[in-house]
Amino acid sequence: MAALFYEKIPIVENNDPLVDLADYDFICEPAYFNQGLAALPKLYTRLAIADKLTALQRTVLTNYQFKIWDPWRSRETQYALYELCLQELQTKNPAWDAARVRQEASKFVSDPDRADRVLQHSTGGSIDLTLVARATGQALNMGTGFDHFGAEAAPGYFDDVDSVVRDNRRLLRDAMLGAGFTQDPDEWWHFDYGNQKWAEAVGKDVAFYSEISSI
Repeated sequence: MAALFYEKIPIVENNDPLVDLADYDFICEPAYFNQGLAALPKLYTRLAIADKLTALQRTVLTNYQFKIWDPWRSRETQYALYELCLQELQTKNPAWDAARVRQEASKFVSDPDRADRVLQHSTGGSIDLTLVARATGQALNMGTGFDHFGAEAAPGYFDDVDSVVRDNRRLLRDAMLGAGFTQDPDEWWHFDYGNQKWAEAVGKDVAFYSEISSI
């Protein structure tokens, strides 16, 4: 998330509605509500994204089910998450000064202090998820947990380290990219569609998801 060139891309909202993911065949695990960082236990995303995920489960991922941690996110939750990220990085790296901590934090969580910045999760066009095997009910080994603030979270980190993790990450990545999503270069679990970040990655001149301030 460090380079925010996409912020200059204009948005023409297409009014695709937010939908409650509890109404779909997904495993919903509201990570930030469970951590006390979000006010709502329900998870919402744009209708087109829910439909894309449903189609993937019916076709290329028939043996798997999506576990979703964080789709649409309020600006208030973004503030809480950003502060948590700063605290964790400072604790793990006590020699870093404040500027270095903020620089590293920006790889994982966008700084919400700028009111003019469109937060990508707050558009409903970003989604954090993984895969669960239907046969066992167990999440695939992805090498790190969700929101691991470190280099190991990069999608290709385990390519030459662990073939199981590599193949699991590639299974998720290839399915999502094939459905038109883009993947964050620092977070294996984070995918985008329709927002500015997605538009920049696929070479679109305009994004079609703008920020939704509240449910």
